[in-house]
Amino acid sequence: MDLTYSEEDERFRSELRGWLREQLEEFRALPKSPTAAVEHSRAWQRKMYEAGYVGLAWPEEYGGRSAPPTQQVIFGEECARAGAPGLINTIGLSILGPALISHGSEEQKKRFLPRILRADDLWCQGFSEPGAGSDLASLRTKADIEGDDLVVTGQKVWTSLGPVAEWCFLLVRTSSDGPPQQGITYVLMDMKSPGVEVVPIRQITGKSHFSELFLESVRIPLANVVGEIGNGWAVAKSTLASERSGLAGVVELERNLARLGRLAKQSGRQDDPVLRQRLAQLHIEKETLKYTGYRVLTAQMRGGPPGPESAIGKLAASEFRRRIMELGMELLGPHAVIGRKDPQARDRGRWPGLYLDARAYSIGGGTSEVLRNVIAERTLGLPKSY
Repeated sequence: MDLTYSEEDERFRSELRGWLREQLEEFRALPKSPTAAVEHSRAWQRKMYEAGYVGLAWPEEYGGRSAPPTQQVIFGEECARAGAPGLINTIGLSILGPALISHGSEEQKKRFLPRILRADDLWCQGFSEPGAGSDLASLRTKADIEGDDLVVTGQKVWTSLGPVAEWCFLLVRTSSDGPPQQGITYVLMDMKSPGVEVVPIRQITGKSHFSELFLESVRIPLANVVGEIGNGWAVAKSTLASERSGLAGVVELERNLARLGRLAKQSGRQDDPVLRQRLAQLHIEKETLKYTGYRVLTAQMRGGPPGPESAIGKLAASEFRRRIMELGMELLGPHAVIGRKDPQARDRGRWPGLYLDARAYSIGGGTSEVLRNVIAERTLGLPKSY
């Protein structure tokens, strides 16, 4: 495993670092209004797109740079270190975009891909349903073919960005014959279509990042089917196989570890031997995560699948994040209950929100329980759990 970056990679890092230093200041603080914050984030993604930093790994003919995976990792590292806002259309960029490039028609690519890159259309993902989360193939949202349309009725849940998205890519059931995976179709839905009801889900943090979708006789043109009718499972599997190494997430966790060190000093406990041991253990685990990410990256660069390291990394990072936030709240003591707006809040009152949000990381993108089963059954060869 080669842990060095090429000269070209380092030139890219230097170029990106300089660009962020020049451009970031006006975008660092989000407006307080949710609507204004969304438009602010769209503007940031457009600015990055115009500079050539969005869709780095996409083919050049579809608006990308055909960049190697190492430069996508560098992008994540530098943005995290600079404290740059995330790209708002990440679901469209990391999940739908690769699916359209691999399976979409030329008309779909020309219509949707440029608008994904510019954040003209925000996308959400309609996969999970009540009773069909971990066992996605058991989904029941039904789609009947009527003329040139699919008529869709059903329910989706835990739809990230659902409250603000203009478009959604759905898995729907077009047939009940044969194995359940064979009757699933992948389709693109305009969220303004008649019959679509979006119900935001209020999270423990007080925000509504997720939503439920209720679909009642929603008509979707057959031209919006990606791939073929009944072949949506294959499209979904290749979509979800577009894994990332997670190295940018490690940089974010490094920043939180640095904040923990500052909290320890503020609390006067920096010389506590037990606390020092706990902090040292967290640093060891962070390094383990980083090198696991390098293994995933190496597999990608060799043209192979990410392998079990990706699932292991996601599981370990979720649990690691939770432990960081728990220790942060412990160090805050009574200050842990003080919110962001209170002048007495330490570290800008960020820790209570980070602590609550850490729980979501053990659920979204594959729950920790499901990932343990995946690792046990597919990597270690243990018997299935029922």
